[in-house]
Amino acid sequence: MHIRRTLFLAISEFCAAKAHPTVSASQPHVARQYNAADSYAHWPSYAELPPDARYPTRAAWGVWGNDDVDGALNHINESSILAARSEIQLGRTFNLNLPLEEPSIPINPNRKPLQHLFQPSTGYTDDVVVMNTQISTQFDGLRHFPYSTNNSVDTYQWYNDLIPDYEDVIGPAPSTVLGVQQAADKAIVGRGVLLDFAGWALAQNLTYDALHTNYSISITQLDAVAAWQNMPTEWSRPGDILFVRTGWLEQYQALDAYEQNILPYSKEGPSGGLLAADETLEWLWEKKLSLVAADNPAFESTPFTQVISGVPRSLHQVFIGGWGMSIMEFVDLEQLTVALHDVGRWAFFVTICPMNIVSGIASPPNAIALI
Repeated sequence: MHIRRTLFLAISEFCAAKAHPTVSASQPHVARQYNAADSYAHWPSYAELPPDARYPTRAAWGVWGNDDVDGALNHINESSILAARSEIQLGRTFNLNLPLEEPSIPINPNRKPLQHLFQPSTGYTDDVVVMNTQISTQFDGLRHFPYSTNNSVDTYQWYNDLIPDYEDVIGPAPSTVLGVQQAADKAIVGRGVLLDFAGWALAQNLTYDALHTNYSISITQLDAVAAWQNMPTEWSRPGDILFVRTGWLEQYQALDAYEQNILPYSKEGPSGGLLAADETLEWLWEKKLSLVAADNPAFESTPFTQVISGVPRSLHQVFIGGWGMSIMEFVDLEQLTVALHDVGRWAFFVTICPMNIVSGIASPPNAIALI
């Protein structure tokens, strides 16, 4: 039995290596020439990704250096933060986080709902909260989604190839690299930009079902949204945080309690979001965003069945595993959207502070917008 299992594992590893070559110690990263004084010198275009053909699809490994752990958050710096201050004009604040118990049944029913208990004692009372960090509004850390060619742990690859084995993520003594505590240490502050696709669609009399279909939002449509919002052609700045209001949350909150409760158990479970395609990735890469966010379950449409650069891939794989770019999902944009439209604006100041969980996978974002 042991001999047969050893032979089987050896054959499996060989086949995986042929299908998905990895970078090893004998194959060092090919990094761009990084200059702190000019962080965008030698900046690769999307067509030039990955820097080395051995890396996964459109990976940006080495773009910020071989040992980099911050990924797209490197776009945020002191200058971008100071420039973002100008978006605070009215002194109004907006909570972008849903209650932790919403949705009451997680959209992925494999994830358990929030458990909120009270622990009384003499003269005081404590809370006890047990939760999956992938329910309610969530911030996906860089350990959440690796590249994989066949959904097998044998082919998992994380950002910058910094995690050698899945055991380093889920084992009894996990490593700390790429843990969500890195985003907490970064203390994310910058300029948020809202693209109100749902509002634009309503103005165009475009009807779509974001809850039960994989309606896919194209880059052409997002450009049209920007024009509808009277945004300049070159509206992005390095370090911006892009928020897309897909309309998913608005449609979900319009359901009655019964419809909300049965939604996670629909047979296919698709949902609307951005189209996972090369044109989407190129559009986003050239804008030098620090992270992306939306009001839907996955930012992109689901299920993850698209092909990117000729390989079955999701935006999750390229963003998190390839670019080191986190994703925020189920972001509550409803009140902020109304306020921005009322004053004719589309940009705002935003702070995001994930929980400081060493080796963490994800976290509530604790996101606040200011206008």
